[in-house]
Amino acid sequence: MSRRLPPLNSLRPFEAAARHLSFTLAAEELHVTQGAVSRAVKGLEDHLGVALFQRLPRALALTVEGKVLLTGVTDGLDRIAQAAARVEARAHDLQVKVPPTFTIRWLMRRLIRFQTSRPDIRVRLNTGWEWVDFDRDDFDAGIVFGVGPWPGLRADPLFEERLTPLCAPSMLDRLATPADLARCTILHPDSQQNEWRAWLELAGLPDLDVDRDSQIFDTQDLAIQAAADGHGVTVADLSLVQDDIAAGRLAVPFPELEARLGSYQLVSPRHLADRPALTAFRDWLLEEARRS
Repeated sequence: MSRRLPPLNSLRPFEAAARHLSFTLAAEELHVTQGAVSRAVKGLEDHLGVALFQRLPRALALTVEGKVLLTGVTDGLDRIAQAAARVEARAHDLQVKVPPTFTIRWLMRRLIRFQTSRPDIRVRLNTGWEWVDFDRDDFDAGIVFGVGPWPGLRADPLFEERLTPLCAPSMLDRLATPADLARCTILHPDSQQNEWRAWLELAGLPDLDVDRDSQIFDTQDLAIQAAADGHGVTVADLSLVQDDIAAGRLAVPFPELEARLGSYQLVSPRHLADRPALTAFRDWLLEEARRS
């Protein structure tokens, strides 16, 4: 839409002069000469065809037209300043979509280190297993699980998933071989059961009935907690349970068998990938993944 606007470079001098009722003070505020302010105001008056100031011997006074214009210009400059502040703040904010279990068991306890080292960057996490939709949602990046490639996205692998059964230490004596799983309650981290099927295929037991005595959970974290509480055996990524294993809350009955379905990756639209805040977060995240 085409707008009929006065010369925009004259509005700040006018606003400053109207606020101070002084060309001299306006010039000092804007770091220009008094003559530059006077010429800008005169040009604005010529464009509008009205006088905006009464030039008194020792003072300025706004005309009726000047007061009307000042109200509009002040409101407009305030809105511009507010919008600019939001844009500037946005440059230091990161909206990141992350899987719930990955966030709880790996990211959150590490993120404090990033926030401490880079307090100028605010990382805002949104958890969910749904695929991050950059066209629909206002995300700068997402952590996803898969194998890619994803057209239009930059993808940086963090670490590969290492799937293996997990149970409470008290259940270890019941699991001498993978076939003993047939006598245990199977805890599924989701309804699709892909993780268990992949591991059983690796273990040479593709026909083992994982539905006979089983429970299905909404998240992997709940299945892991149920296993730690002794309610059965789940399958999960070893990278997400290292603390539980070290603390003796979980045990790995078959450490020699690890199925791999994909990896966790940081993805972002290519046009956002080089944002300084995102670059700093990516570099930190990749280093954390390497160290883990």
